Amino acid sequence: MSSLIEDPAIPLVGMNGKRCGRGRPDNGHLYTLRSTSRMDSDNSAFKRFENVGMRLALRKELYAKRKKTCDVSLILALLGILLMVIETELSAAHIISRTDVTSVLLKLCITASTVSLLVFIFIYHRLGVQLFTVNNSMDNWRLAINYQRILAAVAEMLICMVHPIPGEFYVSWYTTDSDGDQSEPVRVPLDVVLSLPMFLRLYLVCRFLVLHSRLYQDASCQSLGALNRIHFNFRFIFKSFMALYPDYFLCVFMISLFIITSWTLRLCEMYNDARHANVHGNFLNSMWLIAITFLTVGYGDIVPNSYCGRSIAVITGIMGTGCTALVVAVLARKLELSQAEKYVHDFVLEIEIGKRLKVEAANIVKCGWKLYKCHRIQTMTKAEEKMVLQLQTKLLHAIYNIRELKNRRRRLSDKSVTLVEVSKTQGEMTRVVNTIKMKQVSLEEKMANVDIMVTRIYDKLCLVEENQSSIWRSRAEAPPV
Repeated sequence: MSSLIEDPAIPLVGMNGKRCGRGRPDNGHLYTLRSTSRMDSDNSAFKRFENVGMRLALRKELYAKRKKTCDVSLILALLGILLMVIETELSAAHIISRTDVTSVLLKLCITASTVSLLVFIFIYHRLGVQLFTVNNSMDNWRLAINYQRILAAVAEMLICMVHPIPGEFYVSWYTTDSDGDQSEPVRVPLDVVLSLPMFLRLYLVCRFLVLHSRLYQDASCQSLGALNRIHFNFRFIFKSFMALYPDYFLCVFMISLFIITSWTLRLCEMYNDARHANVHGNFLNSMWLIAITFLTVGYGDIVPNSYCGRSIAVITGIMGTGCTALVVAVLARKLELSQAEKYVHDFVLEIEIGKRLKVEAANIVKCGWKLYKCHRIQTMTKAEEKMVLQLQTKLLHAIYNIRELKNRRRRLSDKSVTLVEVSKTQGEMTRVVNTIKMKQVSLEEKMANVDIMVTRIYDKLCLVEENQSSIWRSRAEAPPV
């Protein structure tokens, strides 16, 4: 994979001296030539596009603009979430009230960031439409509009539109104890309901990772992906990150998920009745509940009472199960021996088994020779009979050990042959067979040529023999002088 990232201003394709610019007239065309006066007033733009193919240059510029738009959108989303967290914590600690000027100013800043975020999301989708028209050589941008694109844009707008509004408003919801008893309705600020969906803006992080990935920015990778029909979406980038940096990616993801779910659970549970306010209002207790839920332990000493908190606990349990499976898969892959390590390991075991086989074979010979000497004795004492019994036991153990070592060697040879080696051996055998076929064809051609040459030599020899016989015949028939 190349480490270079192409710049939209790099000239790649010649334009034969033509100058192109960017414009958008009213006839529905997306791009056209600028007027002469406009071109004369903006020489820097002409220098950029003077030696570059128009569509390729516009495509590269749209890619760069879309990436910058995504960066600004992510910054605005994180800024809105940060201001929301600050305002909520100050209000929960009773440092400020929701009718104070500070709270109103913070919410107005959140509203301003939300409006800016919606504008940049609209710009992002507009650039996506323009990029689609350029990639498919379309003149009318309306051809790029479909229901999927409209639904995606509307869904993003709705997700990013939710935010706390200035003022003090309350809603009521029911809570349930661990015993199943339903308590009285609890008055909860409306900011709680409007603050939790703001964390859905973090989907922009996935878009940020895709647009800033080396695989997405490299032209050679894009060409290979197009040839192999691979789409460079978030799923492919996620798989590549898990293949390259699985430990870092999982650590960042789990820590971020742990902090966000702990804070949201505390926000849902801190407005319960007085019996549970002290327990669930503590952030450490919420972290403990999220931890035991994430690890699927569930002691039951602290339980969520509101349906909002229970929903967060269910989501945390599902994410914990998935992360546990990913951690097990990563650890299994990390603990697996590489191909070189496996070769070394098998080679050392093979040497050790060979040495033990030699030792056991020497024990068999030694015990057999001693038993032969003992059986030559006519009368044996009890000590000698005991020694014979020990030698027979050692001989049997040595025989069994040799059998077991041979079985271990056989199992080791079976394990050493993996699918990779089978495919490699198959490839080598195919290459050898193809080489033999080519040599056989060339040998057949040579043999055919030799056959033709031998046939020609035979014909010439027959012709020479006929000429010689005719000469002798003419000499015999000639009259004597």
